[in-house]
Amino acid sequence: MEEQLPCNAVFAPGCDRMLQAPAWYHGDEWIMDCGRRTGPRLREDLPEHFLRTLTASPAADVRVAVLAHPHTPSDLVDRMLDDDAWDVRRSAVGRTTDVAALRRAARDEWYIRVAVARNPSTPAELLAKLARDRDQQVRVFAVLNPATPPRLVTAAARSRKDIVRWWALYRTTDRKLMRATAASTDPDNRKWLAGNPELPLDVLATLAEDPSPAVRRNVAANPACPPELRRQLETALAPDFTAYTADRDQ
Repeated sequence: MEEQLPCNAVFAPGCDRMLQAPAWYHGDEWIMDCGRRTGPRLREDLPEHFLRTLTASPAADVRVAVLAHPHTPSDLVDRMLDDDAWDVRRSAVGRTTDVAALRRAARDEWYIRVAVARNPSTPAELLAKLARDRDQQVRVFAVLNPATPPRLVTAAARSRKDIVRWWALYRTTDRKLMRATAASTDPDNRKWLAGNPELPLDVLATLAEDPSPAVRRNVAANPACPPELRRQLETALAPDFTAYTADRDQ
């Protein structure tokens, strides 16, 4: 087992907490992905030569941590695209800017395709393919990718009723679709639309009078909601609104 060193023996003076070898992290700091720990969070000022050393660690969670580090060089990312551990490969696919590698990964297992769908470097035509993927999680992340063209998001919002459609309603910028959905008889469609930060004021005002409390709560929590309207909704929805926003932000 490798020895532990105090932080100030590796980095700048001032921190005498022990670093956990070989990961070089503080033991209570973790990378979180979708509410799940995926590995230790490496110090942001970790020298590049340490990052390069850690890519050879036998521990997969340490290699994942290297891939999550903001200053990991692209050559190290691409070196781990064919790693034996699936979670390391997934992390590398989610970080790479190599389009050829992304195209290859889009033919891999669903959990690797999710990483392609999440990667902002994935080209539009590949995102269009992933938006029609047989796996629902892949389709969701394709809709959520900021690089996905608005027309693809709108197309997903017009698809069959499922979680993909709802996330697309949350992200669409199509105002005609927004107004049509605000008048929908489906409260789930209206609820997801109500959280969309791109909603125009007239649609927010319409949804603020919705018969469903869940819709009105999402309007009040929407960052686009005018302060006065938010105060009115919070007052009308009290006392459960505070608990709702606390749960939402966790």
